[in-house]
Amino acid sequence: MKAIITVLAVISAIVDAQCKVPSRQHNRVVGGQDAEESSAPYQISLQLADRGHFCGGSILNERWILTAAHCIKEIDAADLEVLAGTNNLQEGGQRYRVDRLFSHSRYNRPQFHNDIALVHLAAPIRFSSKIKSIEYSEQALPANVTVRLTGWGMLDVWGPSPTQLQTIDLRTLTNKDCKAKLMLNPHNVDIGHVCTLTKKGEGACNGDSGGPLVFGNKLVGVVNFGMPCATGMPDMFARVSYYHDWIRTTIANNS
Repeated sequence: MKAIITVLAVISAIVDAQCKVPSRQHNRVVGGQDAEESSAPYQISLQLADRGHFCGGSILNERWILTAAHCIKEIDAADLEVLAGTNNLQEGGQRYRVDRLFSHSRYNRPQFHNDIALVHLAAPIRFSSKIKSIEYSEQALPANVTVRLTGWGMLDVWGPSPTQLQTIDLRTLTNKDCKAKLMLNPHNVDIGHVCTLTKKGEGACNGDSGGPLVFGNKLVGVVNFGMPCATGMPDMFARVSYYHDWIRTTIANNS
């Protein structure tokens, strides 16, 4: 068991490093397909100047983006840019500068927990048919339901890099089943997580981090961690309903 956990930690460190130092390549969801234009108008690309896409995020309102804490770890707000309103990373959309970053105070304590963050924009978003906010869910998400993941994550760990936003439907499973399949330390997955698994060859990958998991037109998850990529093991997401109070109070206290 200890050996398995060590391997997972090494893999997670590799993924985290790729988030902090993104390549110029733009990557995608494993096993997905091109998303229809404007089908995920809440999806944004989090980018570093002259380095391109490295994480996803979701528009909560005209000034706030929800993403994963590991996406903004050790990054200055002034170095970040948000691209909204396009499925294609190489054309179209609107770009917004970032002025403040807020990570959960207990991010990664314990490991893989509280991986959630808010990004505040320097100027308000101009909404349109291609740029819209998404409501986040305050209700617990049941197991064995179909959810939608979108993102520009890799085809596989070292995969090709299309520029079009990808989409895929996944199924949720109970945390008990999630732990059993992962053989993880039981404390690595808890009530603050949503787990998904359909089959090998389908799921999230590097570059999807921070991106949205949606159910019933509401945001229910933020891409957190997994064994990259789509190896037939569950993917983990920060459960948005669990962090409802943190999201609400952080926005209210810093608007």
